[in-house]
Amino acid sequence: MRIGMIFLCAWLLLPAAAQVPAPEGWRKETFDFPLAFAPSIPYQGKEHVRFAPEWARFADERGFSYVILWDIQRRPGFEAAELERALNVYFDGLMEQVTRGRKIVDPGTVTATSLHPLAAPEGWTEGYGGRIDTWNGFSKGEALTLFTEISHRSCGTDRSQVFLAFSKAPRTHPAWEEMRRIRKDTPC
Repeated sequence: MRIGMIFLCAWLLLPAAAQVPAPEGWRKETFDFPLAFAPSIPYQGKEHVRFAPEWARFADERGFSYVILWDIQRRPGFEAAELERALNVYFDGLMEQVTRGRKIVDPGTVTATSLHPLAAPEGWTEGYGGRIDTWNGFSKGEALTLFTEISHRSCGTDRSQVFLAFSKAPRTHPAWEEMRRIRKDTPC
């Protein structure tokens, strides 16, 4: 009985990472802010990443499909310019770190992010869509264009969530249905 209570208490105290409802087969990772590869992004909290099974098939249209949940200290709202800067820093830092680790030539590409407002999905207060032009440090340093949808909401008085979905596939592709379902099912 006592061991059962310990397991129940531990389960109830699990971080939000366990509650990003990615389907079976999606790889999961969690990081603390500030992020090692992008320490200038000024958030405090956790980053929960879920990679689609097709993520590493970089030549395929569904390649590089994944979602991120930033569960961070409360922030009132995000403007497109702030998110664009954060994503530029994020992808430049990520790709530079991976490029060095893999010992491939850094192509010298600088990430460019362009966002526009979208209607906020149900349960979220803000929405953005857009495009990120960067390079693929996980492969050969080739040019990489990702499409994105970003949503933001407050969770109580002390937390905010930013849900980011990325894919090489255009946002009309069926790959997005699964990522949107993950966003819809992610609890605050």
